[in-house]
Amino acid sequence: MSMRLLTLIGLLGLLGACSASKEEQQEITQVPDSVYMQQGDKLVAQTFDTLRNSLLSAIADKGFPHAIDFCNEQAYPLTTLYQTDSISIRRASARFRNPKNQPDSLEQAALADLIVNGPSAKIIRTRDQVHYIKPIVMQAMCLNCHGVPDQNIKPATLQAIRERYPTDQAINYAEGDLRGIWHIAFTLKQ
Repeated sequence: MSMRLLTLIGLLGLLGACSASKEEQQEITQVPDSVYMQQGDKLVAQTFDTLRNSLLSAIADKGFPHAIDFCNEQAYPLTTLYQTDSISIRRASARFRNPKNQPDSLEQAALADLIVNGPSAKIIRTRDQVHYIKPIVMQAMCLNCHGVPDQNIKPATLQAIRERYPTDQAINYAEGDLRGIWHIAFTLKQ
């Protein structure tokens, strides 16, 4: 075989390898939304169960004012417990208590969409991530810390909120209100 023919065969093989990796890349980015929806549902359930059980334990131990201390110190770390290098988990709200939960522009748009179109989980795709968004709806027990002061929130709890979160915006909710969102970002492999 001539050197040109060997070079041509080598280049064709190299192009074929590059083409295969592009096909693999397309397969990665073409994972159906339903897969991300299932993964998001699972991660939210795990994270919510961990947060809820830990919070219930704190309430049972020392009451709702102690729960404010617990949330101040532990809620954010517990929210990120199931993260990986390619999956981030957070909660966001337009009326946030913890400044770390202030929504970014994508989250603001998702919150606005939920207000207009109703509370349902959704997938949003960006160039390098798939975003799972799920509404957080106010439940009756949550009103003890997020409801109406002197109606749902007792004075000692309200004092703890004001001490730990001087810029708090997360009160005056009613049961069934949209409290915020779960936001899970799956980073696509490049």
